[in-house]
Amino acid sequence: MDLGPTLNWIIVLASSVVAALVLLLVVNLVLRRIGRRTVAIDRAWRRIRRPVAGLLLTTALRIGFGGLTDPSTLRDIGMHVLLIAIIVCAVWLVAVFVLVWLAHAQYRVVARMAGDARAARRAQTQMQLIRRIVNAAFVVVGAALVLLTFPGVEQIGTTILASAGLLSVVLGIAAQSSLGNLFAGIQLAFTDAIRIGDIVEVDGTWATVEDITLTYVVVNIWTGQHKVLPSTFFTTTPFINWSRDDESLTGLIYFSLDWRVDLAGFRAEFDRLVDASGLWDGRSRGVRVTDSATDRLTVRATVSSANTDDDWVLRCDVREGLATWLREHNPEALPTQRVLMSGDDAARPA
Repeated sequence: MDLGPTLNWIIVLASSVVAALVLLLVVNLVLRRIGRRTVAIDRAWRRIRRPVAGLLLTTALRIGFGGLTDPSTLRDIGMHVLLIAIIVCAVWLVAVFVLVWLAHAQYRVVARMAGDARAARRAQTQMQLIRRIVNAAFVVVGAALVLLTFPGVEQIGTTILASAGLLSVVLGIAAQSSLGNLFAGIQLAFTDAIRIGDIVEVDGTWATVEDITLTYVVVNIWTGQHKVLPSTFFTTTPFINWSRDDESLTGLIYFSLDWRVDLAGFRAEFDRLVDASGLWDGRSRGVRVTDSATDRLTVRATVSSANTDDDWVLRCDVREGLATWLREHNPEALPTQRVLMSGDDAARPA
């Protein structure tokens, strides 16, 4: 049995792997030493070392395969597979490098906006969408480069281009909804309509924006449920963004009371409850009679708070406290139904 070709293959593969590992070890030692003094370089190297290792290994193996003098089908297949692996690793490396640069840029932008939470959330939203676009673009580029390694792809491409007009019409009709969501996602990220962390009201429910993708938006409802909405929802349907400028807001509490209500005592109890809660942000508060057109008075209490969570708790506490005060100290102010009967009606037998 002739072991010459097999031994030759083993030697080539082993030497290629050893050469790649030695080179990777040297690069790793150098960059780790530099990274001790520069945190950004150390962080970047930790992200790109895997694609670098893959690229070095596949390149070394292909060089080794190229050095084999005995032509064979296995050698040709191996050369082609390694060429595809080199392309994939190279695209992976460039993509990761770009993503690392974007992450570093986001870190610097957010650091400069340390005192502006709204601007920091906007930058986070935009960078997240840019990263997803970069990922999708590199996947498409990598797939195209891999396809170009196969003979005959040029002819297939020519055929596709020849019918591009009809194909574009068909794809445009078939993917109208998906493309609409794609452009809506880009619009949301760069028009600052919503940002990750914003408090929005959708379908009558308060929710926190948790994730914005190219095609859909995930909101976290206060009950703990996650609602997934298409991006076009936020570009075609009116919604309320409670934290558009900042998270502070003014809550409203309505009471329907009898005309005999003690408004002075009601206001005093309201002020006491707000002061005792510890959730009032000091901006505004007050009690106003907003309607007197019926047999009852509509009394509106307004109180401001720092965020939606505080607003919800504060309004519940004030509503409960005022209801208790009305029942215990001013029961005549509770809503009553009056029926006025004339003398003739009262004297008429049943």
